[in-house]
Amino acid sequence: MFYLFPIKGFLGTGATFAADLNLVVQLLMGTALIAGAYLAKQKHYKAHGICQTTVLLLNLLMIGLVMWPSFQQQMKPALSKVLHKRYYEVAAIHAVLGIAAELLGLYIVIVAGTNVLPQWLRFKHWQWWMRTELALWAIVLLSGVGTYCV
Repeated sequence: MFYLFPIKGFLGTGATFAADLNLVVQLLMGTALIAGAYLAKQKHYKAHGICQTTVLLLNLLMIGLVMWPSFQQQMKPALSKVLHKRYYEVAAIHAVLGIAAELLGLYIVIVAGTNVLPQWLRFKHWQWWMRTELALWAIVLLSGVGTYCV
């Protein structure tokens, strides 16, 4: 939706408003994820769950409104011809890692917040999965900043 309005951004980089807004929102969400991890460390599990799930759902919204349309418009048509160029490599790596992080996050929320999945599909080692997800999000956030910069 935002890609339909290629308004000049507010960070002074030449990027669109949508790209600038997405960068700022992603950095705020990264900060919220760290705060959520701190909540879990302090054993405030309900607040932790609300924080992390909110970030996950907000990220899904940003993917749908900004990142996916941008990928469709800029990357998909050129991907097979120019994957060897740095801009496309960084963006492709970011997309693959981002999809993995979002899917893992959705899986964690389903396992932690519902009884939808059978027991054999549910994980047992909560800390390992959550720390893996946080590390993956950090990598995706950094590669997203790299995509923005390139």
